[in-house]
Amino acid sequence: MAQEPAPAQEPPKSVAPIVEEPPAFKALIVDDSRPVRKQIELELKLFGIQVDSAESGEQAFDLLDQKTYNLIFLDVVLPGIDGYQICKTIKRDKTRKKTPIVMLTGKSSPFDRVKGALAGCDTYLTKPVKQASFQKVVKKYLDKK
Repeated sequence: MAQEPAPAQEPPKSVAPIVEEPPAFKALIVDDSRPVRKQIELELKLFGIQVDSAESGEQAFDLLDQKTYNLIFLDVVLPGIDGYQICKTIKRDKTRKKTPIVMLTGKSSPFDRVKGALAGCDTYLTKPVKQASFQKVVKKYLDKK
């Protein structure tokens, strides 16, 4: 009795190695000025940073409840809750207290800088921010990731 030939086996398919992308660096911009938010967003996107923005403290807290951010840019003068109070609230939260906060403000007096430091901000930049200064700060926090 003749045996039927064995069915041809398919050659093994090559499997592409699974390469995990590092999680994206995410930043939150909190500023009531749309042009300022857009300018900062454009700068951050040059670094490949994902950006969300809020125009008030309330909107910022809504976003913070939904996502985790690697860096927060925070204006001092905002409608409703001011930037100092937002900063204090974020820094009191166990899950967010290590998130760097960069205060962006037109207030440049030594008193304002001390107030920012007491609120817990990590960096204090005065508007208008020079591009080189802004990029230096962003690189500093990107390198810490």
